[in-house]
Amino acid sequence: MSKLLRDIPVERQIAKHMQWFERKREQGQRQLQSTRPSVPPQLGPYLSISRELASGGNELAQCLAEKLGWPLFDREIIEAIAEKSHVREELVAQFDEHVRSAFDTYLQNLYTGRIFDSSKYYYNLSQVLLGIVQYGHAVILGRGANFILPAESGLRVRVVAPLELRMRKMMREQNLSEKHALQQLLAHDHEQEAFFQHYFHSKPDDPRAYDIVINTGSVSLEYASTILLQLLAAKNPKP
Repeated sequence: MSKLLRDIPVERQIAKHMQWFERKREQGQRQLQSTRPSVPPQLGPYLSISRELASGGNELAQCLAEKLGWPLFDREIIEAIAEKSHVREELVAQFDEHVRSAFDTYLQNLYTGRIFDSSKYYYNLSQVLLGIVQYGHAVILGRGANFILPAESGLRVRVVAPLELRMRKMMREQNLSEKHALQQLLAHDHEQEAFFQHYFHSKPDDPRAYDIVINTGSVSLEYASTILLQLLAAKNPKP
């Protein structure tokens, strides 16, 4: 069993919510009076990082997780979806921040003998993300978490950088030519835009979907982390 599912029993948390609503309904029917009514669990706080490829978003997420002492959820989300869906992680990864055609999905399911498509991916993704924020104090990387999770419970960040800087970073870190680095960046940007449009009917560069957009071409990662920590504390003034 993956570490995430051991730490975040999603089904149990959902059951607690349902039991709470049922109790409240029964209390209303019986007209019971209570001086301290029960309340549902608080969500968050969380910090979601959406990023352009090679913009420094991964490094910023790691930096913030270390400073906050919060776990960083990235690959662990794929592991949890795979375990909940009883499919291989490799299959989930093909839907993770990607859009697959119905024909490709049909062939994959025919080959694996498993029924897994974009709707199952999105449903389980939502369940896993909501399970994370029920415990709170988490940094979540990508997966459109800013569209799925309640905005008031966390800080939603978008990290961008000029194409030239992203290309140089790709060339340096992956030993790519300028042509190949540019091709990978443009292909990834296209896939990300398709993913956001398919699942959320929005574009990744829509500033209204975030609390703040950080341009690492103008702001260092260290300064960006300081700004975000202050914003997180101001938006979620909880111990």
